[in-house]
Amino acid sequence: MLRRWVPGCTAWRFLVILPGFPAWPAPEVTRALALSPTLFTILGAILLFLITIIAALLLFSVATRIRRERRQRRRDRFGARWEPVLFGRTLGDAVPLPPLARSERLLFLALWLRVQGYVRGEAESVLAQIARELRLPQYALHLLDARAPWKRMIGMQSVAALRLTEARENLLAKIMQVRPRSSLLAARALLQIDPERGLAGLAHLLNHLEWSPNAVAGTVQAGDGRAGPMLAAQVRAAPPGRAKQLVRLIGLLKYKVALPALRERLLSNRYQEEIAAILNCFGKFGEAEDRLASLAFLKHAKWVVRLQAAHALGLLGTVEDVDRLLPLVRDRHWWVRYRAAQSLRGLAGAAALAGMRDREPDPYAREMLERVLAESR
Repeated sequence: MLRRWVPGCTAWRFLVILPGFPAWPAPEVTRALALSPTLFTILGAILLFLITIIAALLLFSVATRIRRERRQRRRDRFGARWEPVLFGRTLGDAVPLPPLARSERLLFLALWLRVQGYVRGEAESVLAQIARELRLPQYALHLLDARAPWKRMIGMQSVAALRLTEARENLLAKIMQVRPRSSLLAARALLQIDPERGLAGLAHLLNHLEWSPNAVAGTVQAGDGRAGPMLAAQVRAAPPGRAKQLVRLIGLLKYKVALPALRERLLSNRYQEEIAAILNCFGKFGEAEDRLASLAFLKHAKWVVRLQAAHALGLLGTVEDVDRLLPLVRDRHWWVRYRAAQSLRGLAGAAALAGMRDREPDPYAREMLERVLAESR
């Protein structure tokens, strides 16, 4: 590569000399590389803009970190002042309450709710009395309509812990809004204040909200023993093919009171996912009378139903069912073979399973029996 100074030009000219190609003419290269003052101005403005943006982001990051650290120090100081008081009161000590500024009420409720999670029985009543002495019930009701979602969350948890009946209408209105997070939290709070209305609100949510069993399990448990019959009624009333999530929720919470409703739902059911969910419940907490229903689905066309039937027989089956389960260890689906082998081990024992492995001609079935035997060693 050669460099040549071009008279009257402020740019360097570069000539790339390759074998078989002529050198570029100097004027064209010069014009291509020369930068006009307008272009310089535009590039400078862009560079200045980028530098400004980067500096602003750095300053914002530093300011956010400083603000976060200040808030944390404030929370630490507040906790150091109030935690000994709260725990002392729960232990029966007549600890005087420090003054609580209006700006500290939200901090106090957050700390108070955290302490509520550590105590039970009489200590909960003591903490509720402390909140009343500090005149916080009205403030908790006010938080239910706060703009910030996290403040409304603290408000709902607080009115539930204080059992404030004045919050019932507000909480029911929030349930009827059918918002995944806030409506479920409102239902949980209402269940603690007014179980009957809370169950009605929860039933409304289960009918109108897209939900997963794991997401609502904690809320349903707040209804204590009343939730089981409500879910059973929901299962009976659900349209064909629409009870899968309810059945899975019942299986997750192991509500035996819902077994009659599940048995009714299984009769003439042609929806494979519902059938599989019901059989899964039988496998978790079913009774002897559910054994025949499980046996009836061992040869179902859908593999997920065969899997759950084999799983249920691991709990409900008898030694007589070993010969009925054995063909499933030759099933074309891996999970069906696995569940069948596990149930066979539970019904017949490891020694009998080893004998089945030695006599089994199918290599896939033999491999599965060996795998399940290895798990029991």
